[in-house]
Amino acid sequence: MNEKQAISKVIQICESNKYVEVCGFLGLKKDSNEFLVEQQENISEDPANFFLINPINYLLFKDKVDNLIVFHSHIDGDEKPSEFDLKVADNCCDPFLIYSLLSKKIHIHTPQNSEIDVSIIERLKEAV
Repeated sequence: MNEKQAISKVIQICESNKYVEVCGFLGLKKDSNEFLVEQQENISEDPANFFLINPINYLLFKDKVDNLIVFHSHIDGDEKPSEFDLKVADNCCDPFLIYSLLSKKIHIHTPQNSEIDVSIIERLKEAV
């Protein structure tokens, strides 16, 4: 799928549940110019306020793509990353795409130590 289809799929997944943070992965497939979007189960003990993805699933998805972005929804508040979001993104060195169910907007946070190709982030931002 292209970047517009990928963003639409992320929004569709995020809009599927208004009571817990929905999460998943977005990446550019290896040896291709197509995006892959995959929803993940939120295994957090407090899924209305936080998300947690099984680390094994993270590694399995990372093996399928050259560039990985973690996405999740905010059920309350805007699309800006929380302090927790910033810490987790900085620790895993992967960009976070955050979709707000209230504002219907997307924010993409790219940590300083991210290895993602910046042009991919730009393509996604243009598709929003």
